[in-house]
Amino acid sequence: MKLLLVHPPLDDPTLPYHSLAYLKGNLVANGFHDAVVRDINIEYVCYTFEPGPFAEFNAECDRRIQDLAARPRLNYLEQEEYQALVSSNRTTIEELQRAAQGFRVRESVLDYRLYLKNLNCLTGYLGLLGALSYPAENLGFTQRTRGRFSYFNLKDLFDSDLAARVCWPFEKYFMDRLAQDEDFINADVLGISAVYDHQLCHAVHLARIVKRVWPGKKVIFGGTSISQIYKHLKDKASIRRFFEICDAIVVGEGETAICEIAASEGRFDGSQKFANTILYDRAKDEVLFPEIHYESVPKLGSPIYEHPWNLYLSPARGINYAPTRGCYWNRCTFCDYGLNSDKPTSPWRERKIEQCVADLKDAQDKFGVKYVYFAVDVMAPGYLERLSDAIMESGLDIRWSAELRMEKIFSLERCQKMARAGCVCVSFGMESGNQRILDLIDKGTSVKYMAETMKNFAAAGIACQLMAFTDFPTETAEERQETLRFVSDNAAHWSTGGMGTFLLTGASIIAKNPARFGITTVERQDCDVARAVSYRVDSETGQKSALVEDADASFDESGGIFPPVLGRPWAGGTDTLHSMIYYEHYGRQFFRENQIDPPATEMESSGDVDSLEIVINGQLAEASYDLNAMIANHHAFVKYLKDRLDVPAEPTFAAFCAWAAQLGEMARTEKPQYWLLSGKQCLKLDKLTYRVLSAAARNIITVQQVLDVIPESLRAKFYDYLVVLEEKGLICFARNGKINMKLVRANESVIVRPDGKDAVYGKLEPTSVA
Repeated sequence: MKLLLVHPPLDDPTLPYHSLAYLKGNLVANGFHDAVVRDINIEYVCYTFEPGPFAEFNAECDRRIQDLAARPRLNYLEQEEYQALVSSNRTTIEELQRAAQGFRVRESVLDYRLYLKNLNCLTGYLGLLGALSYPAENLGFTQRTRGRFSYFNLKDLFDSDLAARVCWPFEKYFMDRLAQDEDFINADVLGISAVYDHQLCHAVHLARIVKRVWPGKKVIFGGTSISQIYKHLKDKASIRRFFEICDAIVVGEGETAICEIAASEGRFDGSQKFANTILYDRAKDEVLFPEIHYESVPKLGSPIYEHPWNLYLSPARGINYAPTRGCYWNRCTFCDYGLNSDKPTSPWRERKIEQCVADLKDAQDKFGVKYVYFAVDVMAPGYLERLSDAIMESGLDIRWSAELRMEKIFSLERCQKMARAGCVCVSFGMESGNQRILDLIDKGTSVKYMAETMKNFAAAGIACQLMAFTDFPTETAEERQETLRFVSDNAAHWSTGGMGTFLLTGASIIAKNPARFGITTVERQDCDVARAVSYRVDSETGQKSALVEDADASFDESGGIFPPVLGRPWAGGTDTLHSMIYYEHYGRQFFRENQIDPPATEMESSGDVDSLEIVINGQLAEASYDLNAMIANHHAFVKYLKDRLDVPAEPTFAAFCAWAAQLGEMARTEKPQYWLLSGKQCLKLDKLTYRVLSAAARNIITVQQVLDVIPESLRAKFYDYLVVLEEKGLICFARNGKINMKLVRANESVIVRPDGKDAVYGKLEPTSVA
């Protein structure tokens, strides 16, 4: 039997996820060699960087803009799609390929200014692909629903028409490449591993297309996100919806299951059962559920990292590796991992130290791996010390990172040993700086020891990332301030951090015992998968509801107390290959000393502006509709979403369409209008300003060169216009490649014409986008 295991889009393009490496390794260890692993995520991403697809995607963007612009009126969904398309960042294929290649060259990666420029180019282009995927959108290399539909409503998840829209670029890739791919054609069984929620649409649609192209091919679902759906399903029998497009579902750990499936030659007729595998008896319309099996980690085969290494956007090879599974503490009341029902996470298991060293040496010798992220719930201090000793004794030359608890056992000596063994950064789940909250969490850590622990790591030269969250049930404003003070008081010891928002999940200790934590849970309408639980704090008014994707992403935010850094998977992120490269080369303080948005250097207006270049912070657009009016409608959408979460109800596609229908349609403008869009702002421009800024967007143009073409009577006011654009963040200035030179006003004149009409000195009224 030929088995094909795939990792679907959209996900981290810098290194491979490790789940399929473990499945392949265990298959080979048990004598099953006819299995192929494919990272379809990175293959798809690199496909979009090719000249042919690049041209076709841009042409499709233009075609859709022209089609929408030609319509006399647009409904709200069409308005959103139109605005997304016209505001998409455009680049050339040369710039895109240069940026992608820049991530594969160490010198380019370590040039942080160039790194940021290349990243802006890539993420801007991914934004265009996201616009072609409306009503979804892309935030970097993750797909987002933005409250327009839901992964946790089964009608939305299995809506084939909706999937065809949000996966349109990927389906084009499938038909161009995978439909003719020998691995796909020859495979008897296709295993699709969806690790993250943002892969779900592509994973489900991939299975649907495979069944459409090859009706007889067997399809298996697996991966953490699939397991979480099963775990949080309100009605477990509704898992049968998956069997419209698959033949089996592996939940939990899959090494034993995949070997048993391989041994059965892919027979899912009910004649036998497989570990951790849900089957469906179609004749009886009966779902067959397994007992959950936990692997004996020392008995598993070594992971095999056979991946298309030349495709990843990194200058060195890195892997995720799991020497342990589960959590040795396993008591935190908010935690909710694994499929166990009596503990917050899976039971703690260890791989033998000598096995780990052999696994890592094999990965280095065979695949050239230099960087390792220990992808486990948390590393136990004693195990980590023994592993550090073994790494040094073996002569293994790797750099690594891990997630730890802030245990006082981490003495300076232990931290120094970890550094000698190759540790360059660690992440601490600090959670809170208030002891009452830590005790409610049952964290088992003490505020009075946490600072000393972090200090020891910093003294050993290891970068420390702090991860905390606000809004734990019953947390007071003063207790939140204690967390902020702890971070501030210990700023010398941490390198970066994230401040997330508490999310109550369905199988946590808190959700099972809400009264103990002073809350009452509230049923959420239209929600089939209760991963997120709405609740109200008994001592307060109002209730807590959130979009899961927003809560998950909140841990990439600074919360206003940490210097902003790039989120995962980029340099500065929590558990990323690029961060390890930076910390190894520059030391633990790099991202503190080199902020993304450094303070601007002010230049007096009388200074030399000949060489001061204009840099556009956004996208210039010519539109046939009033983008300000569209943004006003978007504000109404934000209110709708808040109101729906307050019900509480899951934001489904049907609910979104029903609300949008109430808004009515927008008429096309008589003449084209000109706009500058950047971040959360949208500014209407006059035609002359639009032309000047368009030239600046295409070529290097200095302030003086712009002023030279402006009528002399308007130069002073136009100069001030540029100052205001800079103050609004819509443009910035550079000298000799250094961004964020700052102009000051030539005079205090108010640049508003008496009648407020558009002109080069017209009224500036940027509109905020929620």
